[in-house]
Amino acid sequence: MKYIKNGFIAILILFSLIYTFDLNYIIKGIRVVYLNGYSTVFIDDNKYFDTVEVETSNNPEPWIKHINYNQKNTSKIFDEFNSKMETAAFIIIENDSILTEKYYNGYDENSVINSFSMAKTLIYVTLAKAIEEGYIKSLEQKVVDFIPELKGEFASEVRVIDLASMHSGMEWTEPSLNPFSVLTKTYFVKDLNKLILDQPFVEKPGIKFQYSSGNTQILSILIERATGEKITDYFSKHFWKKMNAEQNAIWQLDSYESGNAKAFCCFSTNARDLSRMGKLYLNNGNWNGEQLVDSSFIKTSFTTIDSPIYGIGIWVDNYKGYEIGMMRGHLGQYVMFIPEINLIISRFGRNYIEKGIIEITEDTYIYIDEALRITGN
Repeated sequence: MKYIKNGFIAILILFSLIYTFDLNYIIKGIRVVYLNGYSTVFIDDNKYFDTVEVETSNNPEPWIKHINYNQKNTSKIFDEFNSKMETAAFIIIENDSILTEKYYNGYDENSVINSFSMAKTLIYVTLAKAIEEGYIKSLEQKVVDFIPELKGEFASEVRVIDLASMHSGMEWTEPSLNPFSVLTKTYFVKDLNKLILDQPFVEKPGIKFQYSSGNTQILSILIERATGEKITDYFSKHFWKKMNAEQNAIWQLDSYESGNAKAFCCFSTNARDLSRMGKLYLNNGNWNGEQLVDSSFIKTSFTTIDSPIYGIGIWVDNYKGYEIGMMRGHLGQYVMFIPEINLIISRFGRNYIEKGIIEITEDTYIYIDEALRITGN
């Protein structure tokens, strides 16, 4: 009886703490992550969150298959690595046609997978479109013109480009394993934009690179206020429909009540469809003859400021003499594109070589090397 009483008291204390300090997001995090046997959010977690569909056109356009489609096998060592990394999909697209395509662990060409931070690139091209349409003056415009309630000593100095290039000076720590961190909260709270707008800008912007999902969420708020449209609708109208994706995509929301897309992450689709973004970048914003976004924005995105590996909305690297652009997401979600040889390399999966810091990870080069081997480059 004593143990039951003590246990009851402990439960009361726990729920009192949760209520007092607004820690309901921790309950959801435990339910979604740990009770499913994971230690972090995972690529199949959409069913545990409110979502909205990102509509494609009425004329979906499948990728053309290369004349040598799947003629050259991936190596045994590579397949063993994919088994270890729990890869879901690996695709090589050369000259606008699928050359190699492999799926693992029960996934296939229709599997809807969370791309995590690859969504940041989607927000950048959406921003570029809003500038092109005149809703935003330029990358140099001050953010407070749209979000006057920004907080912090340097809030009035933050420009749009500071958010897009991760140089805003926002108070932020990423990556973080702290369950009480703002980063953790962003994934599970029911009003994401309220949380993000409470984060102060504490350093002079435009000086130091600091990767921050908060920057992208602020950009999303700015685009929605500038255009008067939901970010999901604006992206769908100008990109997903125009690229004739084969499936509607899914974007996670903080909640149906708040209706805010988790713009910093959580755009989910199949590997083939998200690879279309690689084609868009390879063709400088042009899609089959239609200029979806001004080429100058795509070219500018490769420009680095303080970080040698992050441009504006994309990751960049130089490997084996090739300039490489990358969309990258948690657990090793990648769409990589090499303009010089018109090559797209896409990988989705459950694991990667994680180092706990912001850098290009070793597994990235393993996927690139295999693609270069198969294509003879």
